Order: sequence, then C-alpha cells, then structure tokens
Amino acid sequence: MPGDLDLSVPATTRGLGEALNALEAICGEGHAFLARGRIVLEELFTNTIKYGYGGECDRPVRLSFRLQAALVFVMEDEAPLFDPTGWVPAPGSAERVGQAGIAMVLGLSSQVSYEALANGNRITVVIR
Repeated sequence: MPGDLDLSVPATTRGLGEALNALEAICGEGHAFLARGRIVLEELFTNTIKYGYGGECDRPVRLSFRLQAALVFVMEDEAPLFDPTGWVPAPGSAERVGQAGIAMVLGLSSQVSYEALANGNRITVVIR
C-alpha cells in the first residue's frame, strides 16, 4: 500500500529512533525495502549528527518518506554543505574516515542524489 510521511526531528539518537520508527511505519514490518532503508537512513542520520552538526543537538533533520514502486526518502539538514556522492578522501591520507559508510549507502541504494540548499543539505535516496 503506497504511503507518504513527512517529519522533522532533532539531530539526536532519540530523533534517529523516531526517524527509524517512521520508516518502519511507512514500509511495514518485513517489507523488502525496510532492511536496506534502515541501514542507509541510520548511516546518513548519524553522519549528520557527528560530522554535520558536530554532535547531538536540537537542530533539525527533516525527512520525507514515499513508498510506491520504490522507497524514496529525502533528508534535509542545516549543517555545512557536504556532498557525500562526490566525496573522496584527501590524497595521501592514511585516514579513511567515512569512506566505508558512504560506500555502503551508495551500494545499498538504487540512486542517491545531493542538492546544496541555501542553508544546508538535501539528499534523496531511492531504494528499489
């Protein structure tokens, strides 16, 4: 059954829990998209908390979920601009922080697109 849901939660672990619960409500338990959607959402959300906002805070993470032939979710924040779809580590860097998580997001998703906003970031994820 197609579903839509929009919400805004704080950039906290509690907010992440609310976002994951909303995703489950849209997909329904056992839906084919749910497992991949949970992993991708958790990775992007925790990166926003840790790297975007510099830690848990009350700043917003806005989410829109759409379920039809595919799961589509859009996540927006007000963190400094960062395009995970174009990120590459600094040349010669021994530290590969974030590389595995970004690769996982891109690998589990059918499509990921990024848009810089006037005051933050928008990432759209499609899972088929």
